[in-house]
Amino acid sequence: MIDDPSVNDELPNSSKVVKFSNLCNLLERISKSQGAIAKQKLMIRFISDWRKTHKEVHANDLPTSTIAATTTTTAATTTAEGQTTTSSSLSGTSPIIMQDSFYPILRLLLPQSDRERIAYGLKESKLGKHLVEVLSISKDSDDGKKLLNFRVQKNTRTQKGSDFAEVAYYVLKNRCNEDVTMSIWEINKILDEIAVENGKGKEGQKVIDHRLTYLLRHLSALELKWLIRILLKDLRVSLKENSILECFHPDAKDLFDHTSNLFKVAVYLHDPEKRLHEIGLSLFSPFRPMLGERTRADKIEQLIRKKSTNPTAALAEFYIETKYDGDRFQVHRDKDQFMYFSRNGHDYTSVFGPDANNIGTLTPYIANTFKIDCEKCIIDGEMVIYNRNEKIIHSKGDSFDVKSIQANDSQLQPCLIVFDILMYNDEILTNKPMNERLQYLQKKILEPIEGRIIFSVIKPGTSNQDVINELNLAIEERQEGIVVKDPWSVYKPNVRENGGWYKVFILFFLIIN
Repeated sequence: MIDDPSVNDELPNSSKVVKFSNLCNLLERISKSQGAIAKQKLMIRFISDWRKTHKEVHANDLPTSTIAATTTTTAATTTAEGQTTTSSSLSGTSPIIMQDSFYPILRLLLPQSDRERIAYGLKESKLGKHLVEVLSISKDSDDGKKLLNFRVQKNTRTQKGSDFAEVAYYVLKNRCNEDVTMSIWEINKILDEIAVENGKGKEGQKVIDHRLTYLLRHLSALELKWLIRILLKDLRVSLKENSILECFHPDAKDLFDHTSNLFKVAVYLHDPEKRLHEIGLSLFSPFRPMLGERTRADKIEQLIRKKSTNPTAALAEFYIETKYDGDRFQVHRDKDQFMYFSRNGHDYTSVFGPDANNIGTLTPYIANTFKIDCEKCIIDGEMVIYNRNEKIIHSKGDSFDVKSIQANDSQLQPCLIVFDILMYNDEILTNKPMNERLQYLQKKILEPIEGRIIFSVIKPGTSNQDVINELNLAIEERQEGIVVKDPWSVYKPNVRENGGWYKVFILFFLIIN
């Protein structure tokens, strides 16, 4: 057991019962199985067994409460595996599930999607060097060369293993104790420590080396193979993220698309029989935005007629917007507090400013433009670079990065072009059609400020010729293209196909014509 005073062994927890070897054996079987269906069956069986274990562990606990209606309260919660998580909208959740869920296993199954744990700072070269040193392998031996020069030797016919983890497995096979293992709890604790110590210089590196040594002496060769793949954030089991999430719960993919938060997925969807019919967005928790389906200008009229949910559609009615060449951003606001998230869920609040009183390139200039009745909101838009001297919007092709602009820049400044709203006060708007969401956006949210925060210009269209005319105008203005939207489309996070949004690029239009 790890010598860590923060670990409370008195708390019942399934991750202390489930061994890391159980997970590794599952991944080994999945990697060797053929076909997605066979792989998913193995995953579903493992999750089912975990749920039985969870029930046994908590057999003597008080009955768990059901998940209450979502709120927008934000609080810091320390989970049983020692992870501190901001639990916006989790106030009604069972304390038992908050402390013990599938999250410790889920983050190992989807290491590339785990946003709570920062980078490990470990690559093949660093891991190879550590393996050679700890196991006293000669650098000039065949095994030493395999580990230290993996990228050079991986294309040789004599090399065993398709990746570094498998090469390490063959080297470690006869050097590791096969009779030891660790729990899921212990593995996560060490991975947390490695992530925290990364970037602390020599002292941090000493701690990382100590933890890696501990792992080498307490795991089998097979477990180390899968641990290395977790550290490198690539399991190579040919089972996609969405497939793993759907094995856990039919709504898991949708919830993750909304929140980009594996902890919330594991907690909210703990019970496989309970469906999350209406996923509530929450303030200060990023989601994956809705995207546009790429198409041609001469196909728009046909697509809208065929796919629109307009109950009285006699014509192909749609909205046309300019597609700006900037960075997609969502802005979360609760009175005086702001947070900014990129398309991939990364937090750039420190760049744009958390409130009007702190240094930031945008918030101090827009905080007072929101209307008095709008206390909370989540808005979606494009962050572009505005040149206040020339009064023009730059594109990314001009070699500018909106996230790198300094607050004291005398010429350039970020400008948010707002085109959608997802929350107004405590009302979730994602299931409302776009024509209704625009009413909220244009009448209830804010007063635009030139060069700081403006509304996307929306023009109505009914024919392919309207689309072509707007494309020609975009060409004159040196824009990237246009976006066409169905006025009756609801907001579907992370949906590109069949969502009702279509993007037409100028370059593609010019090639076709």
